[in-house]
Amino acid sequence: GIDALDRAIKDIRSDLRNTKELIEHYNISLRDAVTGKPKKDVCREQIVEREKRIEEINRIIDERVKELSQAERECKIAEKEKEDAERKYEEIQKKLDELRKRKEAFERRKRLEEEIKKLEQSIRIRETELQKKEEEVRRYEGVKENLDKVEGEIDDLKQKIKDVIAKIQREKAGMENLEREKRKIESKKQRIASLGPDAVCPTCERVLGDHYQRLIEKFDREISESDNEREKIKQSMERYLKERERLERLEEALLRKRKYLLNIKMSEEKVNATIQSILRELDRERKEKSEKERELHLLGIVTFDEKLYKEIEGKVKELYSKYKKKVSEYGEKQKSLHAAKERLREIENERKLLEQQIEELKSRIKEYEEMERRIEEEKENLHNLTVLEELMTSFRTEMISRIRPTLSAYASSLLENLTDGKYSEMELNESYDIVIYDGGNPYEINRFSGGEEDLANLCIRLAISEMLTERAFGEFNLIILDEVFGSQDVNRRRNILNALNTLSNRFRQIFIITHIEDVKQLVGNAILVYEDTNGISKIKVE
Repeated sequence: GIDALDRAIKDIRSDLRNTKELIEHYNISLRDAVTGKPKKDVCREQIVEREKRIEEINRIIDERVKELSQAERECKIAEKEKEDAERKYEEIQKKLDELRKRKEAFERRKRLEEEIKKLEQSIRIRETELQKKEEEVRRYEGVKENLDKVEGEIDDLKQKIKDVIAKIQREKAGMENLEREKRKIESKKQRIASLGPDAVCPTCERVLGDHYQRLIEKFDREISESDNEREKIKQSMERYLKERERLERLEEALLRKRKYLLNIKMSEEKVNATIQSILRELDRERKEKSEKERELHLLGIVTFDEKLYKEIEGKVKELYSKYKKKVSEYGEKQKSLHAAKERLREIENERKLLEQQIEELKSRIKEYEEMERRIEEEKENLHNLTVLEELMTSFRTEMISRIRPTLSAYASSLLENLTDGKYSEMELNESYDIVIYDGGNPYEINRFSGGEEDLANLCIRLAISEMLTERAFGEFNLIILDEVFGSQDVNRRRNILNALNTLSNRFRQIFIITHIEDVKQLVGNAILVYEDTNGISKIKVE
């Protein structure tokens, strides 16, 4: 049908657009953005430039190879000269090392002889000093015995002094006892004297009488005896005190003597310590002298030519200087060789890079040539599509010219029903614009109101749907109409619904989408779409 034809024409036109865009894309891709020249020509120019540069590089490489060969020869010569200088230097250095060892042995022997002489002299001095110290020690003979004797005498004196002090303490205690007894007797005498001879004795409770005088005499006698005893003790204490003083003076004299002897003993110990130190040093020096004499014997007779040594030493310095110079020259030659290799490597890398670039450019040229071939193919395809589009459009026009009268008749019938006979005829002109007859005269659609224009468009849509259903033998079973009532009054809304009801025997489902509330009352089934409090859309069948 027409729809299939339209789809085919649409696909052809889409292919035409795509082919044109592809050709345009290829043409743009084949042009250099800077110069505007074909990229293939630009690539060929770049290949020529790089081939010229490669020719120039090849000449440079030949020069670099010659330069490298020369550097290698010079490096080998410098290496040989360095090795010769090194060999001569090592030979003379070996001689110098031998002379240096001989010099060291000669100087070592000389030092040993001097050290042995110094040790012999030191040993003689120490032996003389040892002899003097031993004579000095002999002068201290008997000091220890005298010191021990004095220590014993001091200990005896200390004990005697302790005994005398003990005696003095005892006499002193006896004196104090006698004094206490005397005070008691005097107290008794005084009490009896105060009572008198007629008094009663406090002990026997009898009158004293004659006994009074006897008591008084007894007390006097006891007091006199106590005084005599005290005098004896006093004399004894004086003797003991004098004895202690004598002993203490003697002790002081012995202590001074002990101090003197201790000082002498310390001097003796110092001399003995000095003797031990001298003996140790003598032993050490004698051992050291013996070791040096043994080492001197092992060295044997050593001769050394100082003049020859100086001469060889100067030669070593001279050859070492030459060797260092050759090492430096060899290093410079190696640097030159390395630099030559580096320059050759860099220029060869540049040549490799240019060769890679040439291969890449050739590959691009092949890609551009392939693109040109595809452009020609697409141009041929474009020509074929253009011819096909013209043929299909002509064929569609021919077919529609046959359908137009039938479509106009269906639409006129619907328009008459929907307008209650006000307009009974409408048709599509050659441009498929709607024409409505009013009073027998044709008028274009823009002459009528907006509601009548919407109604005419609805009639065309329904007529097309009805024809498609007839020609498709019932394959089209669905119509969906969106907001077709907005510009219509109540009567025309009812007429539209009646017309749709007449089509229900041809279409299994007719969907009408509208926001007009009273239309809901005129249909058999209504589905309400609403939004809940959470903003979620829901449906409700009424």
